[in-house]
Amino acid sequence: MLTIKKTGPAAVPHDAEQVMIPMRDGVRLAADVYRAGAADPAGTRPGAVVLVRLPYDKNGTYCFMPRIGRYFLARGYTVVVQDVRGKYRSEGSTEFALHETDDGYDTVQWLTEQPWCDGDVVMWGDSYYGYTAIAAAIGGHPALRAIAPRLTGSQLSTVLEHGDGTRDVEQTSRKFYFASHYVDADRYEWEPDWARRPLRETFEEFFDRLGRRSPNFDGEFEGESRFVPPPLKALLAAPAVPALYTIGWFDNCAVWSWHDVRALLRDPAWAARLHLRLEAIDHENYWLGQAPVAPHHDHTVDPAALERLLPRYLDPAIEFFDAVLGRSGGLAGLPRVRYEVCHGQWRESEAWPPRQAPDLEYHLSPDLGLTTSPAPEESVLGWTHDPSDLVPSAGANPFAALFDRADLGAAGEREDVLRFTGPAVDRDADLVGTVTLSLRLSAPAGAHVHARVLDLEPGGGAFLVAKGQVRLDAPAAGEEVIVDLQSIAYRLRAGHRLALDVMSSDFPDFVAECPPGADPWGSAPGEPATREITLGGSRPSCLRVGHWQPDRLRQARDHRDAAS
Repeated sequence: MLTIKKTGPAAVPHDAEQVMIPMRDGVRLAADVYRAGAADPAGTRPGAVVLVRLPYDKNGTYCFMPRIGRYFLARGYTVVVQDVRGKYRSEGSTEFALHETDDGYDTVQWLTEQPWCDGDVVMWGDSYYGYTAIAAAIGGHPALRAIAPRLTGSQLSTVLEHGDGTRDVEQTSRKFYFASHYVDADRYEWEPDWARRPLRETFEEFFDRLGRRSPNFDGEFEGESRFVPPPLKALLAAPAVPALYTIGWFDNCAVWSWHDVRALLRDPAWAARLHLRLEAIDHENYWLGQAPVAPHHDHTVDPAALERLLPRYLDPAIEFFDAVLGRSGGLAGLPRVRYEVCHGQWRESEAWPPRQAPDLEYHLSPDLGLTTSPAPEESVLGWTHDPSDLVPSAGANPFAALFDRADLGAAGEREDVLRFTGPAVDRDADLVGTVTLSLRLSAPAGAHVHARVLDLEPGGGAFLVAKGQVRLDAPAAGEEVIVDLQSIAYRLRAGHRLALDVMSSDFPDFVAECPPGADPWGSAPGEPATREITLGGSRPSCLRVGHWQPDRLRQARDHRDAAS
């Protein structure tokens, strides 16, 4: 039986003052103010403000905002934490992404008019409340001095088109999110039955049981949804502000982070102000060094674990804000990139990928190996995708990939998964840079390709390093198809082997294939179908790590095709 738990707003903390901030259309948004000397305003000098705007309850336990507010406050910042429009104590309609640019601008303007604000505002946040910082930057208020978005991007939750006849595969999390966080002002916790078909049926049961619907969810099936972020070009057109992007190596939202970062690095104004922090964490901020997570490492339930998390979580932003606002030596003293090598140490560089990172190639061989050179003759390998028997996703929660740190060894035994395996390394080997898979693929329009890079342990365990996926808009008949697996910094330890899985499903994290023009949420499973990749020869299928960029590969392919 479907169980639904509703969670409303928690109590306002004793050390916060709740205010209602008016927007340009008269809607008021609830915010908590944490400031020194609140009991005696006359004795407090105006200061800079850290603004956080989130849809998860400014007073709830999930995002522990009261503790975060006190942490920033103890380091010299006034803090304002706001429920976004339509959520918890704020007024207005509950509408994903629709008002965040204007509401961010209006909130910053209100802050500058307060006697306790010196006119400098910075914004910090994870996920959607990192997106609201980006949206405020799009608004371009001159008082917004810097942003520090974590585990997010300007196109958060949308399906990215790659401009080469492929697009990303839709994650199921967007529609589930709308049926959990964007029904109304409160939050609803429930578990979909992912085995039901059509997939939408489990959501319809939820709405029937609840007795209300999510306009955001319904908007997904009414043509072009209203509930989408402004395009990336809106951010590129806005006045550039110093930005510290934090990206998690195991974050299921990293695809949107890297989409922003690659575009910002190509823009001179933004590139000059962009800093990166690349961590071995997932979306819920669980860390690889503690995976799988033991109870005493779970910051969602253990206060001591939360206290241990906060310095790693907040100090980089504080250091960045201090530098921007002239409280320290300035931005010139901070490295442009700090990155954590998984199973290794922290490093710094002036660019990503680091200039000293080697370019590595792993060719897919007909005997299911990964080799340093391609087979001289072409050959073909195939697999059969069965829509009624999908390859399972890694772990129970895509947002907490490191919580259970799933062993993917069994996936390699499936007949619908091609697992290519390299030799065991005799010493530690660091893989650093972008990860790109080039496949000569034969498959119909609408086909999906999922790729996972794995670390195979000597004992047989297989653990995720990186993943990527594409959907074909047009049929492919031996053409090169590029799968972008984003970036890694990973130490393959002595005795371990690199592996690559290629398949056509990753469910329930991603929707299953459906015929062109059909809706994956309303379709029944189709018939099994074969996909093939061509290996070896003069145009081999190859996994590349280093400085390779998808744009660079596409340009090389276009140049080659024009020359031939």
